[in-house]
Amino acid sequence: MTFSTATCGRIGWWRGASGTQWITSAFPIDQFYYEGPAVYLFAQHNGYGHCDAKYVGQTGDYDRRMSEHYRDKMFLARLLGANEVHVHLLATSEAERFRIETDLRRQLEPILNLQGKGSGLFGLAAAFRR
Repeated sequence: MTFSTATCGRIGWWRGASGTQWITSAFPIDQFYYEGPAVYLFAQHNGYGHCDAKYVGQTGDYDRRMSEHYRDKMFLARLLGANEVHVHLLATSEAERFRIETDLRRQLEPILNLQGKGSGLFGLAAAFRR
């Protein structure tokens, strides 16, 4: 994934399993506030234009969901090095958010989304073995 700089902030593109590239805006992981629907990724940005997704999710209310994630997925993502949240705000329905989230999860296989293959603390342990 490569970033370009725009006057409104960093813009990123994430490719899904379908081949579709989804546009996101990137922010420091705890510095984006929005009371609305979003698809989001917790990611580790290495400073050279590349990112590694640690978790992909979707919500009808971003701020509410982040308050729920603060002690679980966001906490674990930060332990894995995530320092940014990437948000896609263009989905027009819940069904579209789920479709985009699924497309990204299938392509990126973020460690904290790997259900049954070591999620939660077991996923964290597995990530350190990668």
